Amino acid sequence: MGKVLSYLGAVAVPLGAGALLYLWADWSLRRSATPTAVAVLVGIALTLAALGAHNALFRAGGGCLAVLLLPAGLAAVWVEVRDASPRTEVVACAVVGEVDVTQHPAFGEGAPRPRTLFHHRVDCPGGYPVEFTAESRAAEDGTIRIAYDPTHRLDPVLASENVSHGSPVIPAALLTLSALTSLITLARGPGREP
Repeated sequence: MGKVLSYLGAVAVPLGAGALLYLWADWSLRRSATPTAVAVLVGIALTLAALGAHNALFRAGGGCLAVLLLPAGLAAVWVEVRDASPRTEVVACAVVGEVDVTQHPAFGEGAPRPRTLFHHRVDCPGGYPVEFTAESRAAEDGTIRIAYDPTHRLDPVLASENVSHGSPVIPAALLTLSALTSLITLARGPGREP
């Protein structure tokens, strides 16, 4: 019976923690006024609880790789929820003043591509946002539509760029690999890493 519980736990801990973190992150980022610091602290506490449960299930070792993949997968869940969150409010704003331009060059092979960012100051009904950054210059004399997060957790963007770009593939793959690594370690017996 103990072995069966270990096998069930090997699957339930990473996948269950991933599901709980997804629900928490989705709720705290999109539907509540929870301060960002509190939301992140609860996410960290959930990750530590998952690592503690993993340790309790596998006192003889559940695989070092599984222990590394578990927090990586949970961090990827948080990033996926953030990236999948489009801004819910759209406002028409006027660009005011000069547009500041900053260059972000690439350094070395494999570095992110060089980028030019345009920092716009805007006058919007209601007073928010007061600025936004884009990779292209908006019309300096005219009205632009800006999408923003009313809780101010996500940066404002042009309404035309307000799309979800998250993907659950990476977090699901990391958490599944964590579970599989633990299952393989259990099948091999104590003290034998995959």
